[in-house]
Amino acid sequence: MFALRNTALQFSRTSTSRFFSTSTSRLAVKELTSFQDFKKEVLPNKKVSLVDFYATWCGPCKQMAPLLENFSENAYKDNVDFYKVDVDQQSDLSVEYGITAMPTFVIFKDGEVFYKVVGANPQGIKQVLDAALKE
Repeated sequence: MFALRNTALQFSRTSTSRFFSTSTSRLAVKELTSFQDFKKEVLPNKKVSLVDFYATWCGPCKQMAPLLENFSENAYKDNVDFYKVDVDQQSDLSVEYGITAMPTFVIFKDGEVFYKVVGANPQGIKQVLDAALKE
């Protein structure tokens, strides 16, 4: 399956239409599939964490997925943990953190909400991550 996915990505670079994907099998951005996973992974984490609240039907969410993969594998690889939460599957988390638009990126520091970035705003995410790492 991985070879097929690479073929699709290779094909998309030469076609006129855009191909969007979610996180790759490397799991650089870890999917949280329950409130328990969230409490176990994010809240006790002493590192900076970014949680991407997304929906599978959301176009801007699909556009941001490759950027988050890039951030998680390169610029912030050793300093930030990246997670994603499907708001349609985890509505309890969406309500808990006041998610009203997708994508919303919640940055946590020492298990507490540091800042929220609403919308597909790569520069805003970068600025907030850099600020969280400096404090």
